[in-house]
Amino acid sequence: MTGFDAPVRIAVIGLGAISQSVHLPLIRRNGHLMQLVAVVDLSAARARETAEASGAGVAAFTSVEALIDAVGAGTLRVDGAILATAGSHAPDVGRLVDAGIRVLAEKPLAFSLGEIDALRELAARRGIELADWVRVGYMKEHDPASNAAKALLAEVEVRAVSVEVLHPADGAQLAFANLSAPPSDVPPELLANLVAATDATVAAAIGPADDPLPKLYTNVVLGSIVHDTGLLRHLVGGVGTVDRARHSGPEFPGSLSLGGVLAERTDVPWSIDWHFIPRYPEYRETVTFHHETGTIALTFAVPYVLNAPTVLTVVENAEPLGVRRSETRWMQEEAFEQELRSFAALAAGHPEPGPSVAEGAADIVVGQRMLRTLADSIGHPLSSAAEAADDRRV
Repeated sequence: MTGFDAPVRIAVIGLGAISQSVHLPLIRRNGHLMQLVAVVDLSAARARETAEASGAGVAAFTSVEALIDAVGAGTLRVDGAILATAGSHAPDVGRLVDAGIRVLAEKPLAFSLGEIDALRELAARRGIELADWVRVGYMKEHDPASNAAKALLAEVEVRAVSVEVLHPADGAQLAFANLSAPPSDVPPELLANLVAATDATVAAAIGPADDPLPKLYTNVVLGSIVHDTGLLRHLVGGVGTVDRARHSGPEFPGSLSLGGVLAERTDVPWSIDWHFIPRYPEYRETVTFHHETGTIALTFAVPYVLNAPTVLTVVENAEPLGVRRSETRWMQEEAFEQELRSFAALAAGHPEPGPSVAEGAADIVVGQRMLRTLADSIGHPLSSAAEAADDRRV
């Protein structure tokens, strides 16, 4: 990323775990590129305390609408916003872009393709390209290990792809971060309205599905597995068919086992095995590509810990009759930081290539295929009126 005239002015919306452990610290250590000017949270106390702790001149708001009103009134200038709220991000992405603010939205971008259509309609009305205004937080696409793997994969004939995720309870991943206590000042009726809006969006996407399908869709398929869906899209062109799906486990969310073939290499099988094991000692995510002469694998650490490098493992022939195994780590490069620097360039009006609405939409399509196959597997197929019942392509 090249430099630009002055630090871009950034708002952080949603002050939960990812903002406290990743986004706010990285903004501070990249002060030559970006300046925090506003924070937004449903909790007035949390917003105020975060603003005060962040230094003079940081404004605090309890809604995106209030932030936009301040920008419209000319009392605050915001070049870009990091959107790290819970649930679907698409409605707030639309509001921010309509107000002239570029956005980095955490995953998932949306729960429904109808929300994507609304963003595209907004772009058409404003005469803009969404790729020049929106990035989706697929930090693994900015990981040097991922991009080294991508270069290697372009030179081989992949035979099979497998993903294994071992996911402990969030507390085990976040104990180091000393997060602020959960807020107690958010009005219950506000939370109820937000939950109702999410439920309505999910119902449009997957219909009146039986439990646990709605929560598997939002919390697991689009809340966690989407990391791997996006990574496979980036590295090998993405997931094609979803031919099998199985949910098991003693308690929610349990385990999901999924499989099919790749989109661009229809003779290559993929599998994802995702396991929530509350007391597992550490988060572990391994993505393995077997090919004709060896293996290329990525092992990801806890995503909330900065500068915990991804390990790229390469196994290859060492003639004659030998095997060579190498491991590479990039200790000084942080995927979230590279993502944030790329977003700073976008906010400054110098966009670099990166995942935007089209990529987010493609991963929703795959997520809906996964959910549809899972619903069929348990004998409760989705309603024919649901988005996910139709294998729509974007």
